[in-house]
Amino acid sequence: MSKLIYGKKGQVRFSNEKEKEEAINYILNTPTNVNFRIHENNQNQGAWGPEDRIHFRSETGVPMCLKRLMTAGRKGTLYGRINCKEFCDELRKIAKQRGL
Repeated sequence: MSKLIYGKKGQVRFSNEKEKEEAINYILNTPTNVNFRIHENNQNQGAWGPEDRIHFRSETGVPMCLKRLMTAGRKGTLYGRINCKEFCDELRKIAKQRGL
């Protein structure tokens, strides 16, 4: 069984392998709606450090397993986001393996 909980605070949690695979496939195969390569240098704005995020432009087709992980986006420009460097690192690794 692969890892199902990510982040220092466990902010990304999947119930099972099927849910995790659905989330990964959606993120990697929907570049018109998802960007998982966001790196923000929030330490320059007073935060404790940089953040890696997944941005969603709209809720169209987003699986429920991802919707429940999201925090609010920016009004008008971003539907939601997921903040978790550990999960973003795994997504980048999988994308590289798949040649994306």
